[in-house]
Amino acid sequence: MNSENISGKIALKINSMWNYRIIKREVEGQPDQYGLFEVFYNDDGEICGHSEDAEIYGESAEDIKDSLELMLKDVKKNFKSFFPPIVDEEKILKYGKIKFAPFYDENEELIEVKDFLKLTNE
Repeated sequence: MNSENISGKIALKINSMWNYRIIKREVEGQPDQYGLFEVFYNDDGEICGHSEDAEIYGESAEDIKDSLELMLKDVKKNFKSFFPPIVDEEKILKYGKIKFAPFYDENEELIEVKDFLKLTNE
């Protein structure tokens, strides 16, 4: 066996130690819960564990896929070029340095939902 084949098998072994898998949790009396979990494998390729918490949750496997596609689309906005990847550093937010704006105008008169519904039904 040449060294090229050996390195390929080593890479395959390392890459097959874990991956992301969708796991469905069935809870009696509640809708099914779906999550994208890290799943870990032993040397024989058998599942030997998974992360305690999902990286992302959804109402279905399709919901998780759609969320990830949206996330990837948003991540791509931070690149000047994706192939080859060239990061647009000006678009990357700096943790702890983000200037947050208020969610609403504090001087604006607020209306309760019940009152809003009354106005829209008239």
